[in-house]
Amino acid sequence: MAVKKEDLVKFILDRNKAQSKDFCSPGAQLGRRLYRAQHPSEIIALKCMDGRLNLSIMTNTPPGIIKPYRNIGGKFDLGWPFFGRLILDDVEYSVSKGRPTVVLSTYHFSKGDTHRGCAGHGYDTGAARKGAFRLAEQFKSAFGGNHVAVFPMVVAIETDEGGLVFHGEGKETFDVANHADASADNIHSQLRHMYPEVPDNIIDDLLPLVAGNQKYVKAIRASKRPVVEMEHKEQIIAVGRGFDWLHLPNRALMIGPYDPDWENAVATAGKIILGNMKAKRVPEKDGALLLVLAPFRTIGADAGVAVEKAEYLAREAEKVLKEQTPTIMKKLRILVGTVDMNTRNFYQLMKK
Repeated sequence: MAVKKEDLVKFILDRNKAQSKDFCSPGAQLGRRLYRAQHPSEIIALKCMDGRLNLSIMTNTPPGIIKPYRNIGGKFDLGWPFFGRLILDDVEYSVSKGRPTVVLSTYHFSKGDTHRGCAGHGYDTGAARKGAFRLAEQFKSAFGGNHVAVFPMVVAIETDEGGLVFHGEGKETFDVANHADASADNIHSQLRHMYPEVPDNIIDDLLPLVAGNQKYVKAIRASKRPVVEMEHKEQIIAVGRGFDWLHLPNRALMIGPYDPDWENAVATAGKIILGNMKAKRVPEKDGALLLVLAPFRTIGADAGVAVEKAEYLAREAEKVLKEQTPTIMKKLRILVGTVDMNTRNFYQLMKK
């Protein structure tokens, strides 16, 4: 049953409360610690804002393990000041803990219909793939291509079944959907062959992602989900950072404030949601939600600055939507807040 317009804000707040409680539970905390002890590589995923791309769900990985960065079309540039600084902080943190960093430079496509692919690249899978490879090369240039601390890899996401496709150093690929019953030894051998310069411990840390994705693909196939479920069905525009607790496939378009022109992605998101309503993929009566978040880790100045960031992002996002997609405003509610990354608890700042 669709969420009614007047319940969208309550739905998000209730969702956060439940997810935060689960994140903070003893079992979840111990599970994350055990996972990191067994698979210490830090994993960064650079993804499109598309709501269908939730790698934690697609790989059956505990929330908080894969660190996502989102932008339209999965387009990023290490030269962007804020983005470059965040990535450098991530890498320096990993090195300080004695951990390598795996960077998944992703693009997505649909094997069933080109127009279920990436709108951010004009549904041009070739352009999306080139962009992902270009970004991986940029990481190699910035952090060294000698495979010491940072390991960029190009990974495609097929959205019809949710299968991952790993691109090797050459033209070889490993399509999880085509190897849904492959053994762990076979997967290790395939990845070892594709990434000859990558240390064994990195390959070992990729295995749980592949195994989890095998289970996901088989579950999707068994569900025989209709084509409409493969299409865009988002009704939430999520702007900012700290959304991994949302953990909902195909409900939100997520936009990080990394690109100096991030407002353009907000306008595109507004058009996508209006298109979803027009195509009746989501009921128009349910409305839409602009959800804005800024994360913090410590109380005091860090939390205070997060408030200012959230309010700024909300003002700018609302301004863009009013100017470029004015028809959405009658259907839109706005929820702004900060999130404590230690607990994933959401603190509401204002409500409209």
